[in-house]
Amino acid sequence: MAKQTGIIRLKGTLDGINFYGKDNARVAGGGYNSNAVKTKPSMARTRENASEFGHGSRAKKVFRMALAPFLCIRKDGTLHGRMMQLFLKLTLLDRVNSRGERRVAQGIETPRGRQLLRDFVLSPACEVFEVLGTSGVFDFPSRSLEVADFDIKDVRFPSGATHLALTLGLLHFDFASLDYKLNTSAPLYMDKSYAGTSFNLTVDLPEIPGTAIAVLGIKFYQEVAGTYYLFRDAKAVGVDIVGVDSP
Repeated sequence: MAKQTGIIRLKGTLDGINFYGKDNARVAGGGYNSNAVKTKPSMARTRENASEFGHGSRAKKVFRMALAPFLCIRKDGTLHGRMMQLFLKLTLLDRVNSRGERRVAQGIETPRGRQLLRDFVLSPACEVFEVLGTSGVFDFPSRSLEVADFDIKDVRFPSGATHLALTLGLLHFDFASLDYKLNTSAPLYMDKSYAGTSFNLTVDLPEIPGTAIAVLGIKFYQEVAGTYYLFRDAKAVGVDIVGVDSP
């Protein structure tokens, strides 16, 4: 990079030199341009990365839309980036296609891919089973979630909350076509006087094929004179992935 001197300051390109900023100048033609990225052999890796990133981004966007009934209540500024990292990891598990053509669909077919999705934390500030103080098991053949050893006194109610609602969801998601169908159970409502020590939730089978992903959502409410007000802060709305199964 060179510096301009003298009374007259130039801006633009003259005789192959770019003049820019206050006093800066350099040889024209350096850096990236769209044509070079599309055509130069030296930019092949850049094109490959862009192709896979673009595919992962589209798949992530549709997947997030599929879970909108559980995710749209509150905003999470970290979810986009964390979910994008997940989908890129799934892309890298594709051992069928060559670099630049690797796809999430092949990654999710691997045991490691399904485990990555199963372990992904959708709502770090409100992990459902941590809030409930217990654990549960989802059974794909019966499409039911069984929770035992439950005590309402172990539930971490946000300050002011009087009730909670639990909803089971079963998503069939085709990672190749990006078609999906989400079915949800009727919400199970509880207040602080709930006396049960176990509960069961069941959901209908979605009508389309795809990777089966079971989720459990929780929302907290405050009852005031017979009206229920939904809490929207980070610790009052959550969703856990409770199972991932092959198509």
